Amino acid sequence: MKAYRCISVEEAEELILGSHTLILDMRDFRSYMAGHHPKALHLSDSNLRSLLKHTAKHVPILIYCYHGNSSQDMAQLFGDFGFEQVYSLDGGWEAWFQVITPPTKPLSNMLCGWLELHSFDPDNLDAKGENHHTALMVAALESNLEVCEELLEKGASIHPLNKDGNNVLWSACVAGNMNLIRLLARHGVDINNQNDNGATALMYAASHGKTGIVQLLMELGAKKDLVTLDDFSALDVCADRETLKLLRNWGAEPSLGQVQHY
Repeated sequence: MKAYRCISVEEAEELILGSHTLILDMRDFRSYMAGHHPKALHLSDSNLRSLLKHTAKHVPILIYCYHGNSSQDMAQLFGDFGFEQVYSLDGGWEAWFQVITPPTKPLSNMLCGWLELHSFDPDNLDAKGENHHTALMVAALESNLEVCEELLEKGASIHPLNKDGNNVLWSACVAGNMNLIRLLARHGVDINNQNDNGATALMYAASHGKTGIVQLLMELGAKKDLVTLDDFSALDVCADRETLKLLRNWGAEPSLGQVQHY
């Protein structure tokens, strides 16, 4: 059964404006570097498995190739893996690059300076640097709410994962910035993203005794029953009694009946 839909360039533009769509460019890397949609992530054999495993199934997926043929097979694969909204671009990149419009608002001098300082490409806000961190991830790690706000306003995606399979929410939790976490939640970040070890942002916060972050994440819909590859839940990795009590009172059930630092 067909698990995706072919859409026109015009429909693709509307989709991107209306939601935080994950755009995947499946052409060869040289073609991708020569020109691609500014929000597109290069899809390759090295990241396909991670994207299928760790991307939330509700995230809209838009795939394009050269002319719109191979992308249909890839879209079917994502659909078969349970993704709810999968699209293949009719005409592929050959049709899209002719009509791509620049951002309606230029980047501020502040953001341009920040991007230059951190060696990020201002023409591709989702480009990845060291450890596959995007500009948004680095700004979140710095607890730089102003930069994060503008990056999101100008179209930076919240969906990319770093080398460990973490999304930008993990970075915000490391920084301990609750306002930033709320901002990301408003933009639809996957609260329950599991990294390559199966760990979530909730597990990280619990294991570091960040009780306020733990409570906020649970209020935002974090799941307490998810477990790592070693079968540890957020309750199992609590760093202190206060966090343990908070999770227990919230109804979390220990998976192994022991507390261990993650």
